[in-house]
Amino acid sequence: MRNRSLLAGLVVVLLIAMVAPGVLASPDTPQAAVSVGQGRTECSEDLSGRTVTYYHFGDLSGIFAFITQPLLAGTNDAIAYFNENGGLCGATIAVDYRDTAGDTDRTQQYWDEFTSLEGEAKPELIFLYSSADGELLRDQAEELQIPILLSAGSELALFGENADTPGWEFALIPLYTDQLGLLCEYIGANWDQFGIEGDPVIGHLSWLGAFGQSTDTEKTRAYCETQGVGYAGAESFLPTASSVSDQLTRLVDQGANIIFTTSLASGPALVAQAVSAAELQGQVLVAGTNWALDTSVIGLGGADTANMVGNLPYLWWDQVDHPGVQLVLNSWLTNRLAPAGEDPEAQQQALATRNIAYLLSWATIDLWIEIMTQTINRVGYDNITGADIYETLNGGFEYSALDGVLNVAFDAETRAVRSSRIGQIQFVETPEGGVAPAVLPLSEFAEAPDLRASVDLGGEDTGEDEASEDDTSEDDTGEEATEEASDG
Repeated sequence: MRNRSLLAGLVVVLLIAMVAPGVLASPDTPQAAVSVGQGRTECSEDLSGRTVTYYHFGDLSGIFAFITQPLLAGTNDAIAYFNENGGLCGATIAVDYRDTAGDTDRTQQYWDEFTSLEGEAKPELIFLYSSADGELLRDQAEELQIPILLSAGSELALFGENADTPGWEFALIPLYTDQLGLLCEYIGANWDQFGIEGDPVIGHLSWLGAFGQSTDTEKTRAYCETQGVGYAGAESFLPTASSVSDQLTRLVDQGANIIFTTSLASGPALVAQAVSAAELQGQVLVAGTNWALDTSVIGLGGADTANMVGNLPYLWWDQVDHPGVQLVLNSWLTNRLAPAGEDPEAQQQALATRNIAYLLSWATIDLWIEIMTQTINRVGYDNITGADIYETLNGGFEYSALDGVLNVAFDAETRAVRSSRIGQIQFVETPEGGVAPAVLPLSEFAEAPDLRASVDLGGEDTGEDEASEDDTSEDDTGEEATEEASDG
């Protein structure tokens, strides 16, 4: 009952926070014409009358649906906008996607389906949003020479088993290990501002599986130690778990005053609720990857998520003075919130789409158009192949999607976004006298440290694998957990 009341209350305060006068379009007016893409490469070829397809697949109805369903909404809204504004060099952009429901057999099936297409239908680039899917298809992408854009920070997917072989996958966020390193830098330099007693000590409380187990490595422990941040051990839980209180207690008993969770949506919310239930707020800081700082987490965890920190490798919804953010906000208001009318249930469904996935799907479509445009200009549309796309990315590619909402830079050694900043969930006063949740930056953008296993702390590639320790944890039923989870 308490959670339902919190969520209902959040619907009200989020509505207040979202409608920023002078920035958002009225629900009764057409989507505002906000100009973006000023830095996009000009097309040298006119593809008017043709159709080019954007391909993606992943878990859209399984345990990650809460965060991935908005990806569909954002992708559709973004493609509609860009088609109204020139498409891809005049061509109409279509979309083709599949739902794996988190089943790796389906992942393989849909990969086989897409990559077996022939002629103009054959994809030159595919978008995925799961660490596990990226890891499964890493070698196949190289074998078939079809690059992958990945909305995940898996070291294995991007750099292979020894973390020293850049592959055919390119991530739109920093590696999860690097995100933790940047957070430790910030905490080491700014620990006093959190008002927590003792020196900072991290305990990991994360999902089982490729995603959840990606940040607790020997390299991240060693690097955080150099920043003055200690280590208290690691615990795991299933995405279906209803409580993590026992795991939290063990970590706190071992000296943790920072609980770092590599999970998303329900995961960080569950951790925050456990900290609150144990009356440890103000004594324990909850932190996580970029996925922890999301409206899905706030919606599920309510006020318990206040002061949670994590990475923000992109601009956020609350930065309403930026034209790219304004564009996404206007689209969301016009296409998602306005149709909900006065129906509370429809409003909640609309609010659920205002998350990381909706925002990044817009940036991803803009980025995809630029990648395709540069490659078309170089080789011609009728000649384009996946290998040509790879050459564009691997040869030195930089772009500011939506005029800076997301900045990417890839080259022969770089397979992930390197720039990020630290942010925090805060509940702030509104001009009307209420309180609204916001995700606000605590730092400026900075380059995250390279904490791959093959790179020593001095920044040199050792060529050696530094294997992380496998965690054989027990779930909250006391039985050994074997189910794996990947990120959305």
